[in-house]
Amino acid sequence: KQWYQRRVRGFKERGARNALLKLTPEQRVNGVIAASAGNHALALAYHGQLLGIKVTVVMPVVAPIMKISQCKQMGATVIINGDSIAEARDFALTILEKEGQVY
Repeated sequence: KQWYQRRVRGFKERGARNALLKLTPEQRVNGVIAASAGNHALALAYHGQLLGIKVTVVMPVVAPIMKISQCKQMGATVIINGDSIAEARDFALTILEKEGQVY
């Protein structure tokens, strides 16, 4: 499992793609939202772009600038909120209720 050869150089890539492929047609239209400080966000952004699924990621203020930038380059909507991943997750769940996205 040579993770270093993956497009986003993380071990989350297969799981993110699998989750996106399991979405119903309605869920694909509404998109997904997740809280992540890096690898999961990158994987969702990359595969969301390939599959034409809108991806929003909520990242804590401690997320690496490089990962934030890469997510944006891959077409994800990036929201910086919270001092920790737990706070970012709580914020993502409030958006989820308003937007109808899948977490």
